[in-house]
Amino acid sequence: MGRGAGVVVALACLGALGACGDDVDTSTDPVEVEVGEAFEWNGFAVEEGWELEGIKRSAGAEEVTTPTITGTITNRSEEERAAIFEMVFSADGDPLATVSCSAPTMTDGQSQRLLCPGLGATMPEDYDAVVVQELARSRDAESGSGSTSG
Repeated sequence: MGRGAGVVVALACLGALGACGDDVDTSTDPVEVEVGEAFEWNGFAVEEGWELEGIKRSAGAEEVTTPTITGTITNRSEEERAAIFEMVFSADGDPLATVSCSAPTMTDGQSQRLLCPGLGATMPEDYDAVVVQELARSRDAESGSGSTSG
């Protein structure tokens, strides 16, 4: 029975997420977060105290305030990798601003500065949700603007 018991334990570990060994959640499912609160996504942990601030920038003749997110992020996965994701600020389910985030390649347990310059977005005002999710790439940008399918 010694050999069979080992197989059963191995199958149990495969069947239950985090039941055995490394319990790092590397899911890329969207997760709702609160500004400044610690969160985990895709095996990365963002420390409590991350900030959203508005940066005033010139856009031709007018001045625009864009969102910038800063904080500290740690790789919790055994795999060496970089963090790339986006934060979507929304109100009543409608997106107000999307900010792309990234951090350089990190080894397991290594921390880096998280920087998310929202250069193409306007500072969100009355948002009621912030969702962290995979970076979405626009289909138009990939196929080139003006191209049509027949």
